[in-house]
Amino acid sequence: MIDFIFTNILISAVLSVIAPSEKQKEIRHFNSLPQIEQREIKETEKRKRIEFDTKSNVNLIKNCFEDPIFCFEYKPLINRIKENIRNEVFATEFNNSFKSSFKNVKFGCFCRETFDPDIFPVCPIEKSQLDLACQKRQKCLFEHNQTWINTNLKCDSEFVNYLEKFKKGKYIDYDKFDNESIELYNSQKLKSLIDIRREITK
Repeated sequence: MIDFIFTNILISAVLSVIAPSEKQKEIRHFNSLPQIEQREIKETEKRKRIEFDTKSNVNLIKNCFEDPIFCFEYKPLINRIKENIRNEVFATEFNNSFKSSFKNVKFGCFCRETFDPDIFPVCPIEKSQLDLACQKRQKCLFEHNQTWINTNLKCDSEFVNYLEKFKKGKYIDYDKFDNESIELYNSQKLKSLIDIRREITK
């Protein structure tokens, strides 16, 4: 009897190693897919999660600043945040998350809280539309005695308009994610953050 039980346990152990679980099969199948399909699946899963959270009125700020580009385009999430922004604790968390997200977007010499023309041997400003736009925003804010994370109607409007023209007809290539795609991604992220703040505070 003991031998029989031991044999069954041994067989089960061997089979568990040989025969993959359903979860393991799913992972193997996912990993075998092309990158573009993997990304589409992840985006779909993310959207479902955010849709559920938005309806449940949870994780609103986290979901928004995790992907500002998606957040601004997904109006139900923006509307939920607007409903909650009257709450002082929520408003404080929103403002802190915005500042943190805006600071974390760094590109070139001028797209950063403390710009530094000497951070690179040669600033990309000569070839980068985004770095040039950031330089103009830094100058505009300085003239109004404000800093990178502050908001200013004139400076932000000029900045956003410039970025709109820059991205026209261009698309982020997430597979290659070359210098042009990185520049475009960061420009859209900065624009989306400013648009989010405008929409929530108007």
